[in-house]
Amino acid sequence: MKKTILASIVLALIFAVIAHAKQSDQPNPDPWPRTAELGGVKYTVYQPQPDSWDGFTLKAHTAVAIQAKQEQQPTYGVIFFQARTLVDRDERMVRFEDLRITEAKFPSAPDMAQTYLDQIRKAVPKKMRVVSLDRMEASMAVLEQQKKTLGVPLKNDPPKIIFSPRPSLLVFIDGEPRFTPIKDSDLVRVLNTRVLVVKDSTGRLYLHVFDGWMEAQTFQGPWAVSQKTPKDIKKAEKAARELKQVDLLEGAEDMETKKKPSLTKIAPVVYVTFEPAELIMTEGEPNFVPLEGGVQLLYVRNTTGNIFKYLVDQKTYILVSGRWFKADSFSGPWQYVPGSDLPADFAKIPDDSPKENVKASVPGTHQANEAVVANAIPQTAKIDRKKTTFTPQIDGEPKLMPIDRTSLYHVSNSSYPIIKVEENSWFACSNGVWFVARSVKGPWAVADSIPAVIYSIPPSSSIYYVTYVRIYSSTPEYVYVGYTSGYYGSYVTADNVVVNGTGYYYTPWYGTYWYGYPVTYGYGCCMCWTPWYGWGYGYGFGWYYGYYPPAPYWGPYYGWAYNSAGGVTAWGPGGWASTTGNVYHQWGSTSAVTRGATGYNAYTGNQWSAKYGMAYNSTTGTLATGRAGSVQNVYTGGYASGKAGTVTSPSKGVTASGGTVTAGNVNTGKEVTAGKITVTGPGGQTGSAGAIKGEQGSVARVGDNAIASKDGNVYVNKGGEGWQEVNRPEGTPKVQPQQLPQNLDREVQARNTGQQRTDSYHANRPAGGYNASTYRPSGGRSYGGGRGGGRAR
Repeated sequence: MKKTILASIVLALIFAVIAHAKQSDQPNPDPWPRTAELGGVKYTVYQPQPDSWDGFTLKAHTAVAIQAKQEQQPTYGVIFFQARTLVDRDERMVRFEDLRITEAKFPSAPDMAQTYLDQIRKAVPKKMRVVSLDRMEASMAVLEQQKKTLGVPLKNDPPKIIFSPRPSLLVFIDGEPRFTPIKDSDLVRVLNTRVLVVKDSTGRLYLHVFDGWMEAQTFQGPWAVSQKTPKDIKKAEKAARELKQVDLLEGAEDMETKKKPSLTKIAPVVYVTFEPAELIMTEGEPNFVPLEGGVQLLYVRNTTGNIFKYLVDQKTYILVSGRWFKADSFSGPWQYVPGSDLPADFAKIPDDSPKENVKASVPGTHQANEAVVANAIPQTAKIDRKKTTFTPQIDGEPKLMPIDRTSLYHVSNSSYPIIKVEENSWFACSNGVWFVARSVKGPWAVADSIPAVIYSIPPSSSIYYVTYVRIYSSTPEYVYVGYTSGYYGSYVTADNVVVNGTGYYYTPWYGTYWYGYPVTYGYGCCMCWTPWYGWGYGYGFGWYYGYYPPAPYWGPYYGWAYNSAGGVTAWGPGGWASTTGNVYHQWGSTSAVTRGATGYNAYTGNQWSAKYGMAYNSTTGTLATGRAGSVQNVYTGGYASGKAGTVTSPSKGVTASGGTVTAGNVNTGKEVTAGKITVTGPGGQTGSAGAIKGEQGSVARVGDNAIASKDGNVYVNKGGEGWQEVNRPEGTPKVQPQQLPQNLDREVQARNTGQQRTDSYHANRPAGGYNASTYRPSGGRSYGGGRGGGRAR
């Protein structure tokens, strides 16, 4: 029976491999192991295994093999190194600077350790300049799996929840409406909202949607398509376009028809709210269907949101901004559910389920652990002091507001966070860079240190997000800076899961301008994984295809919500990414920023908005939530390079490979190399089309199968023989800690996951990016444009 099943798997996957192996001629963008030659000696260095990484300084160890031409077998050992890292989340790469190999251990040749160390220091560092971020995240997940993160004290009061079975639109007005006049007209505009809402002299309201206007007598509606608009309405639209700070909700082109949505086709139901609220839309009445895997859960299939029914208590559960809420029915009242109090069945949702992505919000799952790790890895940059400047934007004279539970003050009427520490000590944060001055009026210079008190700013403060921007190091010419996803509003709870937003409502500044602060609800935030940017929050989930909320405007989003043409970038059907992107693009070409290929950069956004906003299954790569159209498995052909291709189903432990490449079982760590086609199924069963090549000698080295331990031992998996030491001196007893095999298996699984995601990302992105041989950026450039975002006037 097992042979029959395996044969079926082999045949199915062989055809898939053959069909997709020709899709890409791109070489492996991040090959491991890597080799170098020096003086007739071959040095093989395996994938680094992190010991600690704060996002800037990496300490790690890795297995190495040294083999002279006259020697039949290599000598294995372990090297320890540390390096300064620069992280590019756009390119999913980590670059090493100032890499220093500090120690080497060769248990089978201790007398040669120092000689080998000297040789390795000459030959190896230039081959270790970059590693993929996906590999690092996977390795860090292994390292951190037992570590619990101290959660941020967040606010979890439920927002107003609106369910709609029809195409709908949520308009958020930041507090009671404030009106501002429109030049040369009798109209006024609502100042404190991201969208264009106009009122005429009779008090009638008009909302710009798609290619026209909707109108209502009051904010509560009902709203209908306007048949006759005021004579000056075009002036309001023209002023909004020139201002580049108002979202006209015109929508993006449909990926298939290339047309934008039109009010002549369909008019959405409009909901206006002055308080935190969330809109969850379904295509018709909610359609509950069962989840497979024996769990006692139903889910609503006809929505991109996350709505569940737990059959045991008959409660309805929803996932909003990473937080779980439950109620007896859609009408509420809603109650916050800590992740630790969720029914156990949520953690049992199958990994190949269309709802797999919600497990990133379920404590203890590997998806939640991966998301926590990804959330802690910074985007970094090396900033040129002379070329990086800051000019405050303040609406009138500075208005100082005390920051709760600190001795600090911040300027409440500024578009950027400006903090007064002492009378002659001021700090500002702009686009992920800290600046310092002796006065709010400047002159401002790039800071190379920050007072510790700033990092005590609590989540109840509207500028809390700046505490996630760090200064790592500095020289007279450069400052090394970085920010983690908390800068964008993603935080880790006491349950060790990532959520979006602090949950606090912050009173905005009203004046000539409106300065809005970060919001938690109203944008359909949903944790999702994609091959391009890993774990992050996408906006617009829960919204019907073709309809979406206005683009973000607060915090780090200020200044880059619009492109040079005046249209909202990276925004359209399916949503937009919140906790990814690279704010350092604002500063031009810093040494830490590669110019991502067209379509996946935070500024251009066309293909990015079309693909990123969709949640993919982080395990199988299939589309995780429904939307119009279809998306192929992002892993299919993901490993294709030259004459090789791979199709993988991690959850079932099945991998098929074509060409002279390696196939492996990610669950068991067993691997084997094939000349043509190799398939490894559950339990390590292997079948092939073409002969399987075994390797000669004492080590069956397959791909990146050598794992180093910190005591200097190196292990490889020899198939049926299990894990074996390859550098233990002859005659010495074999001593293995009880947990060693499981730890080695986890390391292999992490490497397979990292390789899989690295190849998937590069196979599904446009031309450009890193050159596989030089590890340097190549390809397309992209540029930012006009100002926009966190102010309106």
